[in-house]
Amino acid sequence: MARVSRAFDDISNRGGLPSRPTPANDPSGSKPWAQLQQGELPPMMFQLRFYDGQALSLSYSDIRQIRCRDAGYIEILLYAPKLTNVVIEGRHLRELASLLGCCLIRWVEECNERQQIPESAPEVTSISIEMEQ
Repeated sequence: MARVSRAFDDISNRGGLPSRPTPANDPSGSKPWAQLQQGELPPMMFQLRFYDGQALSLSYSDIRQIRCRDAGYIEILLYAPKLTNVVIEGRHLRELASLLGCCLIRWVEECNERQQIPESAPEVTSISIEMEQ
């Protein structure tokens, strides 16, 4: 039993267990997604927010594959009660794809067509969901 307690002492002397990298949030709020704050536990679900006010929450545990074709196209394959395919289109979305793969996103929001977003900023122009019959 003394060896077990010594193992915990060794970890605490080294500064604890290694932690996962924590993203730095965008203080200006210019991104169409929210990522975790430092020290927060990974969420069980992420939310898709549509420009018409609807929202849909999906479980991270249902994600089977994330494809990023280019910086403006993300395809998420989920095995929920039905095979579900979520397609997120826009621009500058590579960071979003990698954060989704690490379960670090709380929500993703589809932009309103009337919003003026700079060309250099990420933008989600459409979110579509397809379920197999």
